[in-house]
Amino acid sequence: MTRKSIKIALVYLIVFTLLMSGGVFVQAAEVQAGDLNDADYIQSVMDMVIDRYKGEIDRQKLLEGALKGLFSTMDPYTTFYTKEEAQTFFQSINGTFIGVGIAFTEVDGKFIIEQVYSFSPAEEAGLMVGDIIVEVDRRSMVGRSLEEVSSFLLGEEGTKVTIGIRRDGKSEVIRYELIRREVRIEPVTYKIDGKIGYIKLDSFNSNACEAVDKALDHMNKNGITKIVLDLRDNPGGEVNQAVLIARRFVPEGLITKLDFKSESMKDESYYSYLKEPKYKLVVLVNRRSASASEILAGAIQDTGAGTLVGTKTFGKGKVQNLFPILTPEASEKYGQKFGVSFIDAQELNSKHNIYPSDDEIIGWIKITTGEYYTPNGRMIDGEGIDPDVYVDNPDSVKNGIQLERIGKLRKVTKPGLNDESKEVLTAESILMFAGYDVDEPDNFMDEKTVKAVAQFQKDCGLYSYGVLDFATQQALNDKLDELLKNKDLQYLKAIELLSGGQ
Repeated sequence: MTRKSIKIALVYLIVFTLLMSGGVFVQAAEVQAGDLNDADYIQSVMDMVIDRYKGEIDRQKLLEGALKGLFSTMDPYTTFYTKEEAQTFFQSINGTFIGVGIAFTEVDGKFIIEQVYSFSPAEEAGLMVGDIIVEVDRRSMVGRSLEEVSSFLLGEEGTKVTIGIRRDGKSEVIRYELIRREVRIEPVTYKIDGKIGYIKLDSFNSNACEAVDKALDHMNKNGITKIVLDLRDNPGGEVNQAVLIARRFVPEGLITKLDFKSESMKDESYYSYLKEPKYKLVVLVNRRSASASEILAGAIQDTGAGTLVGTKTFGKGKVQNLFPILTPEASEKYGQKFGVSFIDAQELNSKHNIYPSDDEIIGWIKITTGEYYTPNGRMIDGEGIDPDVYVDNPDSVKNGIQLERIGKLRKVTKPGLNDESKEVLTAESILMFAGYDVDEPDNFMDEKTVKAVAQFQKDCGLYSYGVLDFATQQALNDKLDELLKNKDLQYLKAIELLSGGQ
């Protein structure tokens, strides 16, 4: 980060803390000179390592490792982030980031694009899911780490980057020149199924309530008053976003109460002001619905605003805050200036209006500071929330592939025997779940896959020749929709309840 970006991050953190902790700055411990016995001990250990270890030592990484170890001894939600890790975390929470608009993963040394964000430079340029990143600014990415590739793609807004990709198993490198800009992560998808609206909320980032409002506006314009709100696999996010969304569904009264350990942090109660709920609501939850998802689900259940369908939720009833941490040198510098030792850079800013420079920040800590309660006073940490109607979906994972994660075929190429592409992997995955005889899905169109495709074509009344032509790809997409609908017993139960069935 630059000095400018660290200032922005600090300002954002202040907002984030207000949202998460009820508007009170957290006081980091002020340590008087001469009282840092434990810190002196840790410093002595580091000095001993530096003196005796025969090999190269990066003092920065040594200190970062010590901090990671320190915070890893607490609960699973408390951790130390390097500045680079913190930047990634802020992007996920903030819902926007500066970049080209792709998410990618590493598989067998290949960097494969998993997602192309809507309205991003990548989408506009024509990058696709399944493309393999082989170059960035004409530099080969072979042998690089995921972190290195990410660092090459990062940059200032308005700057150019050239990405070279290989597509559909071909050796040709296709190059795209993109200009980095702000990319928005949309956490909501929605549709209308007959007379019932469906809203899927993936996370509670800073765009969540705005996105839900957009979905509800669509429902209102189409006269929809019955809603399925899908919180399955939603890991949480900002408390404030959960509260804002709850105010769209929960009747007037308490939504949640936050209880903090430190006396310097004021306990906070959040309320809804909705006089008359507008929607008949069913909320889908599962074992991976956590944190802010449970705040919303708990409020809906306790107030009778809707019916919870699915399985018991994760059970995370703790609240975290984030704080920027000064380097030892910066801590000593400001300690000498003000007579007390500062560790938390946010406290330094709030008390003395000082923004530390980028090189004075070693990283950020995310630490558990309190707990939250549902309107009826339930503390669900480690317990979770039991749904009103228990429905478990059948196992939808085969050969490590999750049915819900299979994307649609793009209908841009027509793979045949011995072709290699992402489309083959998708087709084989659908065929596998549909009961056709294929080997473990991969990118290669072998003879067994050709036979399975030909049989699928025959069953669908299509010309049976084993090539993934566009008509076959559309039929496979339709089959995927059918599989998802029939296997999603939780969604089917929600539709049944909203339709008046028992």
